[in-house]
Amino acid sequence: MLGAAELSPTQESRETATLLQLTDRLYRSERLEDVYQAALDAIRELLGCERSSILLFDQDGAMRFVAWRGLSEAYRAAVDGHTPWRPGDRDAEPIFVQNIEGTAEPEWLKRTIKNEGIVALGFVPLMANGEVVGKFMTYLPHIHEFSPHQCDLAVSIARQVGFSLERHRAERARSLAEQQVRESDDRFRQMAEDAPIMIWVADSQGRCLHLNQMLREFWGVYDLESFDWSETMHPEDREQIASGMTAARQSKTGARVKGRYKRHDGQYRVLETTAKPQFGADGRYEGMIGVNVDVTEREEADARKQLMINELNHRVKNTLAVVQSVARQTFKTLPTSRPEVSAFEGRLSALAQAHNLLAATSWQSASLADIARKCVNGDAGARVRVAGPSVYLKPKEAVTTAMALHELYTNALKHGALRTADGTIDITWESDDAADQWLKLRWDEQCQGAVEKPSRRGFGSRMIESAMKAEFHADVQMEFRPRGLLCTIVAHRGAAAV
Repeated sequence: MLGAAELSPTQESRETATLLQLTDRLYRSERLEDVYQAALDAIRELLGCERSSILLFDQDGAMRFVAWRGLSEAYRAAVDGHTPWRPGDRDAEPIFVQNIEGTAEPEWLKRTIKNEGIVALGFVPLMANGEVVGKFMTYLPHIHEFSPHQCDLAVSIARQVGFSLERHRAERARSLAEQQVRESDDRFRQMAEDAPIMIWVADSQGRCLHLNQMLREFWGVYDLESFDWSETMHPEDREQIASGMTAARQSKTGARVKGRYKRHDGQYRVLETTAKPQFGADGRYEGMIGVNVDVTEREEADARKQLMINELNHRVKNTLAVVQSVARQTFKTLPTSRPEVSAFEGRLSALAQAHNLLAATSWQSASLADIARKCVNGDAGARVRVAGPSVYLKPKEAVTTAMALHELYTNALKHGALRTADGTIDITWESDDAADQWLKLRWDEQCQGAVEKPSRRGFGSRMIESAMKAEFHADVQMEFRPRGLLCTIVAHRGAAAV
C-alpha cells in the first residue's frame, strides 16, 4: 500500500467516503452487531485485510471474540483471551507485526498463527472513556510492513468504533437503569396496592392522586377525579386534622393526627394518620404522602379501660373515705392529739396521696420527685430539698416509697431535724437502669441541736426496712447522727438483698 503523501486523488476520495460511511453506519447502529459489521467492512476497505476480528473484555477481564471474518473455530479457541493489554489500561498504542516468525512469542502461539495462514498482524486498541475495552485485529498471509498512513487509518477506525461502543454501553446502562426503576416502581405500586394499611398520596391542593386498594374499599371510591376526602371527615374533627397537616407542612416534619372518617357504609371510624410533606428541589411544597390505620377498636378499648380506671379510682377514694370515717368513729373517745391517732391519719393520708399520683397516669407509674414532694406536706423547696434524675416507679413501688418517706418525714417532725426552726432535709437519689443497684435514695437530715438516737426500733423503722426489702430487694441503712438521721436505701434487681 502507498503512504499518505503518495495517495492518488481517487484513492484519497475513496478512503474519505469509506470513513464517512463508517461514521454514518455507526451513528445509525441499533445493535452492537451492527457496530461490529461496520467496523469489519471498514477494515477490509481501508486496510485491505480480508480477515479481521473484534475482541472485547468480558466481565472477568478476559479478551473474547465478538465478531470475525475468515478465522477458523480452532484458531479462535486457541488464541482466545490473548491480548497485550489489560482492562483499564490507558494511552495504549497499536502494535503491528511484520512477520510473526521474528517475534519473541511462544512457539505454540507462532505455530498456531502460521497454521491459520497468518504471517503479518495488527493489534489496534479500542478505547472507551479513555480506557482499553477491546481491540480489533488485522491478518495478512504474507510479510507486510504497515505504513504510517495505514496506522493512521487503523487508529481512525478504532476511534470511531470506540466512540460507538461507549455510546451503546451508555444507552444500555441507561436502559437497564430505567428498567430497574420501572421494576422498582412496579414492585412498590404492587406492594402499596396490597398493603394491609391505607396508603394515599395528595397534591399540593389536597386532592387525592392515589389511594391503594384498602383505602378505596374503605371509602368506596374508584373515581379520584370527583372524590373529595375532606367531605368524609367528621365535622367536629376537621379543624384538628387540618391544623395538624398545616403544621407539618410549615415545619417540614411528619404529622400524626387522629380523626373520625365516614366509611362507605355511613359508619364513622377513627383513623390514625401518619403523613409526610413532599417538597421539590426548589423547596416548593408538592403535596403529602401518608398512611391511615383504623384504630377504632383500640380507641374503644382505651375508653373502656379509662372508664374502668376512673371507676376504680372512685371506689378506692370512697373506700379510703370509709376507712377514715371508721377510724374517726373508733378513735372518737380518744383525744386527737394522741400519737396513735395522728400516726394512723398521716399514714392514711400518705396512701391517698400516692393513689392520686397513680390515678393521674392511669395507674401506669408515678414520679419519684412528685412522691417526695407530696410526702413532705409543702415543706419541699424551703426546709426540704428534693433533687435527682427522672425516675418513674411502678404502682406498688410508688405506694411503698410514699409510705416510707411519710414515716421518715413524721419522725423528722417529732424527733429529728424538722423539730427545730433551722433544721433541713436533703432527699436525693441516683439511678442507673443498667446496674444491679439501680436506685440509691438518701434521706439526709441536718440541724443545729443534737438529735438523740432512739432507745428502741419503732414501727416506722421496721416498716421501712421490711417494705423496701420486699418491694425493692433493698438494703436499708439508718445512721442516727448527732446532727440528724441519714437513711440510705439501695434498691437491687433480682433476689432480695440479705
